Amino acid sequence: GAPQQLVDELYEKVDIIKKKKDLFDLDDYNKSNQGGYQTSQFNWQEFHPQGKEYIEKIITDIFTNYLVSISGWWYNINPQGAWNTPHSHGVSNYALVWYLTDSHGLLQLINPHSNRIDSKDGSFNTKKGDVLIFPGDIIHYVMPNTKEKDRVCISMNLKLYNNPDLQLC
Repeated sequence: GAPQQLVDELYEKVDIIKKKKDLFDLDDYNKSNQGGYQTSQFNWQEFHPQGKEYIEKIITDIFTNYLVSISGWWYNINPQGAWNTPHSHGVSNYALVWYLTDSHGLLQLINPHSNRIDSKDGSFNTKKGDVLIFPGDIIHYVMPNTKEKDRVCISMNLKLYNNPDLQLC
């Protein structure tokens, strides 16, 4: 349900981002992107105004009894052959991924209960504009992009805080 014009506006920045080397912290060993582009984290206040409104609505609709802080956001750009190593966002309660292109099912979540007979790892065939939210401590990775078109998403870390002003039923 994302406004496609907004998704297209965010996608249009990809070529600019790939050319601006100052957006990448090359000394940051925690980055999972291999062969592609992962920007340093940006401040949430610097995000696209309509994008902020859209994401904040999703977050408040889902996490109704919590205050949610977005501790940072960044672009992940995977050209053909690029991938992301297994990692988690353990310092965050949740990770949010907003797809600016189709994902082609490349994101893989590793099931922490995979030793059970009836459990298996998961992948999601998200489409351009989809938002996926999952627990930050789930180990996940992105398989190599086999398409000629870049796979692009914006990722965010979410921290939840109890809201003392809300009364639970």
